[in-house]
Amino acid sequence: MLTNSKWLYFLSFMLMFSVGCEDEEAADDHDDHTTIMETPTEYVFESRFEEHEGESSVSYSGQVVRQLLVNDIKTQIGTDAGSGDATTLLSMMANDDANRMILTSTTPSSMQTKYHDISTSHLNDRLDAVSSYVLPGYEMNAGDAIAGWVTDAVTNGKTNADGIRLDQMVQKTLWGAVAYWQGTSKYMSKIPNDDNTMSDDGDPYTAMEHHWDESFGYFGAARDYNTGYSDDNARKTTQNDSNGDGSIDFKTEFNSGWGITAAKRDLVDGVSVDYDFTGTIMNAYLEGRTLIYNQAPLDEILVQRDIILNTWEKVVAAVTIHYVNDVAADMAALYPADSTAGPLSDLSADLNNHWGEMRGYANGLLYNDFKVISDSDLNTVLTTMGTSPVYPEDGEFAFYTYHGMLLTTVKSLLQAAYSFSDEHMANW
Repeated sequence: MLTNSKWLYFLSFMLMFSVGCEDEEAADDHDDHTTIMETPTEYVFESRFEEHEGESSVSYSGQVVRQLLVNDIKTQIGTDAGSGDATTLLSMMANDDANRMILTSTTPSSMQTKYHDISTSHLNDRLDAVSSYVLPGYEMNAGDAIAGWVTDAVTNGKTNADGIRLDQMVQKTLWGAVAYWQGTSKYMSKIPNDDNTMSDDGDPYTAMEHHWDESFGYFGAARDYNTGYSDDNARKTTQNDSNGDGSIDFKTEFNSGWGITAAKRDLVDGVSVDYDFTGTIMNAYLEGRTLIYNQAPLDEILVQRDIILNTWEKVVAAVTIHYVNDVAADMAALYPADSTAGPLSDLSADLNNHWGEMRGYANGLLYNDFKVISDSDLNTVLTTMGTSPVYPEDGEFAFYTYHGMLLTTVKSLLQAAYSFSDEHMANW
């Protein structure tokens, strides 16, 4: 017979044995249902849900079609300039024609030939989403400004009476107001509050995974951005048939928008420090998505998010500086060549083109709610740039004053905001 003390000892032993077994079983269950993955070299992630075993959890078709529409609208403006007919351009903005062919061509040919082969997503609702952001100088939002520029182009031609290259202004402003805003302010702001434990409405991804992927889609890099291209010279091109099937899949094998711009701005001579925009952004997207898959702590995920936000902003600033330098060089050459040149002078063509790119890209800096540059400094940058180029016919004093303000006020504010090196400021 067991004494009371022996009985209590026996019960304690059995309790500890039972708890130990339960802990071991819990650990086994955790091991059975959680697969810790290493960070991949390409943007490829399978679903972690049993009901979607073997399926990709990456989906951003709407982002892909919007990237193509922005790219192709620039081409269409050139086609329709002066025609008086905005029907095609307005239809492309709405993506409302199921039979409209994609204008972008690839070599080899693309798997998708119509925009609706990819998605029915459009641009108008994305512009509505940023209607509260006002473009300094123009004193209107991007949607209203773009509508006016499109009308101006089809009425008066690709370059308007003020010298604005309307195709450049429309495309670059769309890159900022749609792709950049959606990729930073919208989707990355959702990450801290997103669920990352369950399938999102039965899909093969969680809400957090999907929003991260949608941001990546707006950056515009191919899934093999790090591996399918030998360097930034290659990454600034649009395509790589990475699976060797003899066609380009716009949804996985195509670079566009900011993905190309980042590569171009990595290519700069005469500098001793490499900012590596492409590698920094792509690696952060890969690492962050892996952390999300592994259900890592939120603060670790946000480290990668912030790398993307800050580096992408630097790309927007860098490309703005590049075109400030181009505009300044164009102006320096124009006045000695023709001291009476105006907006429609043949000698003003390069200035018009580069100015449209400068101001269009600079508009993009408005659309990152996490931006480093202050609202006050950005407003000064944009108002100093003005709403149209300045020409020799405006007078020598006005011409060279504006030229000097670009090189001093604009460049100094951008350099101070992002701590760019003097070498980069001079050579971008």
